[in-house]
Amino acid sequence: MTTTAPATPPAKSSRPPVSSLYVAKAFAALLVVIAHIPLGALKAWIYPWTLIAVPIFFLISGYFLYSLDESKSAERTWQSLKKTIPIFLGLTLFYWLMVLPNHGNTVHSWEQIQRFLIYGQLTTVHLWFLMAMIQALFILTLVFRWRLGRYIWIFVPLMLTALLGAKYSFLITGGEERELVYVFNSVCYALPFMATGYLIKKYESKIPACFPWALLSFLTLALAIAEQPLLLSVGYNKSQGPYIGSLLAAVLIFIWALQHKSFGAGTWAETIGAKYSGNIYYFHIAVATIISKALYAAGMGPVYEQLGSALVFVGSIAVAYVIVRLQDKIGV
Repeated sequence: MTTTAPATPPAKSSRPPVSSLYVAKAFAALLVVIAHIPLGALKAWIYPWTLIAVPIFFLISGYFLYSLDESKSAERTWQSLKKTIPIFLGLTLFYWLMVLPNHGNTVHSWEQIQRFLIYGQLTTVHLWFLMAMIQALFILTLVFRWRLGRYIWIFVPLMLTALLGAKYSFLITGGEERELVYVFNSVCYALPFMATGYLIKKYESKIPACFPWALLSFLTLALAIAEQPLLLSVGYNKSQGPYIGSLLAAVLIFIWALQHKSFGAGTWAETIGAKYSGNIYYFHIAVATIISKALYAAGMGPVYEQLGSALVFVGSIAVAYVIVRLQDKIGV
């Protein structure tokens, strides 16, 4: 199973790959693992950074959908959609089968089926990313086929719903923090960030190279960290969802990467991002299940609680490596 957010154009091209985007994907894959797996006391501090990961994946996807010829954008979007659907269905089946031996069939209600159809969550949560991708790709396919790409900017402000629907809901509810909507969906994430990536590609030549993108990235990363205690100090930060700094940092890091396209060329990070980042995302929960059970059975639970993210990330790279090798052998 290959990643759905390539760091090279979908069609064959004489242009060199954007190495920095491969590195960004490797970084995002690591952050996803940290978001879901223990890392001792450090995790609580850096958790806001983990919320950068999925926006980066969507930004990269949107970036490579752009073409001067809108029909090519439509074709790229349609091809990505056709690749993503079987990956999503295969992974859903895989994780459903994975829980059967110990828990049996855990799907018992129409509400669960409804949640699956909307959010892509049946027996595991993290596949929401793929369902959001599928829904966004379907909508964008129609947008490009109907030659409406010039209006794609309309989707960009939707990223505010990720903030106002959860952590910052108190701004529109008279001071009460409520989870107004489950924000991990196509409207709050996939559509706005894919549209942003598309527009950044469209106007890339107009982005000033001399602007302090690196400094702004560091400042927004610091803001993301600072938001946690600030919100807690005034009685908020109870809901899921991103921080302002998290969303801003994702966009700024993405732009910085485009200003330094050769960054990380020839490194392990580039290789991980290019070949393995998708499968790391897909299978890290399965790897974590195996590693955690093994360590707890051996009386080494504290090791998992302190170093789980590192162990799972390395294990996920190994699994991704095996999958890619098998794909190469059978020509998938």
